[in-house]
Amino acid sequence: MVHLFTDRLLVSIDRIDEQHRMIFETVGKFQDACNEGKSVEEINELFNLLRVYLEENFKQEEEYMLQYVYPDYETHKEKHNIFIRKLHLLDSTIRSNHISITKLVEINEFLSEGFVTHLSEIDSKLGEFLRDKI
Repeated sequence: MVHLFTDRLLVSIDRIDEQHRMIFETVGKFQDACNEGKSVEEINELFNLLRVYLEENFKQEEEYMLQYVYPDYETHKEKHNIFIRKLHLLDSTIRSNHISITKLVEINEFLSEGFVTHLSEIDSKLGEFLRDKI
């Protein structure tokens, strides 16, 4: 997944870009753990770490949006809320200790495709807005 993080996904806000890199790195470790048949405990630990990184990133972005009066704050925040709700649903599935291969594939697709889409379509606009303010 780390290889999916390219310059086109940079928002040119150092703190946010670094958070995004950490998220991509953790998604990659999560995917590797799934592909290598690691224990449910290890998979759960990586997923929890990923959830924490995402929540921190979303909180940081929302603080910037409020501080600099981002006009699409409500829409962007709702996208974060939807993403977090989906993460919590997936988290309960992982915690059940009965994760099917199909569910792991679904989780991995959501994490990689969902986050890439969020960065390229949503965060890129925020980056453009903040670029000359931070």
